[in-house]
Amino acid sequence: MPALMSSADIPKSRLSQKTENTALPKSLCAIVGIEEFVMTAAPPLLGDSVQITESYEDNMAGISLLDRTRRIGSLLHNNVSSKVAFTDICTVVSDTLSSDALVISRRGKVLGACENGSVEKIEEMLGYEVGNYIDNALNDRFLSILSTQENAGLLALGFSWKTAHGYERRNRGESVSDKGEKHVEYRVMITPIFIGGERLGTLFIYRNGEEYGIDDIILSEYAATVVGLEMMRSKKEENDESDRLEKTVNGVLEVTSKSETESVRAVLSKLDENGCGIVNLTRLSEESGISRTSLVNAVKKMAGAGIFETRSRGVRGTEIKVINELIYSITEG
Repeated sequence: MPALMSSADIPKSRLSQKTENTALPKSLCAIVGIEEFVMTAAPPLLGDSVQITESYEDNMAGISLLDRTRRIGSLLHNNVSSKVAFTDICTVVSDTLSSDALVISRRGKVLGACENGSVEKIEEMLGYEVGNYIDNALNDRFLSILSTQENAGLLALGFSWKTAHGYERRNRGESVSDKGEKHVEYRVMITPIFIGGERLGTLFIYRNGEEYGIDDIILSEYAATVVGLEMMRSKKEENDESDRLEKTVNGVLEVTSKSETESVRAVLSKLDENGCGIVNLTRLSEESGISRTSLVNAVKKMAGAGIFETRSRGVRGTEIKVINELIYSITEG
């Protein structure tokens, strides 16, 4: 087996020629016995480096957008309850866009809201409690917007100059607060919620300073679609429940005699506006002229069908609460 060459046996001209533009690994240098080996490599071209950096940044931005989109979409896939959690959707949108977010129905009712700690809250014409209503004029302006409006101005929506610019107005309109700091104007994004060509509401998002970009618009419109699907599901559930209650009332009335129907009317007349009250059937029989047997049978049928909720109160009578308010329809005949 031939002996390995040492560094002394290699001519310097050959060594410099071989290593001038080649970078050898240190393990190979150790094998050939080269103790001092100056490795030089040709630097990459500047254009190639810029292209690699831009490609990496684009890939990372795409991954970030995908992750944020999946966070919103997971609300649809993981929501196993029958309740529509619009506030949960607003929370995810608020976290992903660093903004305050509100879901507003077509009639101006706040269905969900989430405040971001880094955003100065807008108090004017808005309501953050679920169930509250926003200003009617503001809601009309929202409904007039038919496509996503990013970085819209608050002045155009009817907000005051003070709210739009986020500071107390000074002489000559200087944007200076009491502390002498400049305030940053609000950036607003309004996304209409359409499903099947029907306007269901509006997704209202805003933050301070940074403008909304194309990724933010994509997330907002995707979130609006998720909200729209939840609204449609909620609407369908309400319609299904209304149909069920109506079928229940109609089914009971079909097997109820005329005297029992009159008994139900007499009982309903003794309840308060909330459909609650204690009724003494014996006394009611004397007042209305309806037999006590008919009154008792009518109340039992209504309770058995889930229309009434009853509880005995002894000599005081029977406590009755209306569960299915569609029973009031029989009093209109």
